[in-house]
Amino acid sequence: MDDKIIYLKDRKYICKNTIGIWFEKRDTVYDFIAGQYAEITLLDKIYSDKDGDSRLFSIASAPGKNELMFATRAFDTAFNKNIMELPLGSRAKIGEPGGNTPLHTDTSKTAVFLIGGIGITPVRSMFEYITENKLPYKIYLFQSNPDKDSMAFFDEFMSWSERNENIKYIPTIDDINDSTWKYEKGYLSEEMIKKYLTDFSDCIFYIVGPTVLVDKMEAVLKKNNVQQENIKLERFG
Repeated sequence: MDDKIIYLKDRKYICKNTIGIWFEKRDTVYDFIAGQYAEITLLDKIYSDKDGDSRLFSIASAPGKNELMFATRAFDTAFNKNIMELPLGSRAKIGEPGGNTPLHTDTSKTAVFLIGGIGITPVRSMFEYITENKLPYKIYLFQSNPDKDSMAFFDEFMSWSERNENIKYIPTIDDINDSTWKYEKGYLSEEMIKKYLTDFSDCIFYIVGPTVLVDKMEAVLKKNNVQQENIKLERFG
């Protein structure tokens, strides 16, 4: 199989401690399903470390575009230093798409997203795809972060939910003392979910984020008799 080469187009901070990364496909054909991830290997580099030149990233942009978007927490690694300092146009190799959270195709089933931290990246891909193709999914998105400044893609999700009555967006922050935040506060919990979603049947649940959140939310769903085949999950970290 020939290597699929993509080219660094842009990089910038999109919220606190989170870097957005854009690559051009140019003449490379790359097909994927919204919600999948891919391995990115830097071919041009300045720095190296023990973690190597490759990383798995969820794709944050919808399929069918000329560019691919990713997002990563801004850890002090050689990979991230390369991303921030390499000349635009630098080359990378992208592997075949994979992952456990591709968007389900039956639009009659409600999509419920239980998301923590940078786990929001594949969800952005799905929302953009659904919006651009005017697909009739009913959606609940619970997005949890420590504080409002670390809420990646907040404005986009708010805009999508305001334009589409089928989308219910529920952002929540751990900082219960933030008087400027007018949405939910506290950790994502069974009580918070049931405040908005009373019927767990006929739903597909997506749980993506830190291991502690994924394990907690999976336990909540099983307690409420959600079948394993209706749970899609990815643990980040």
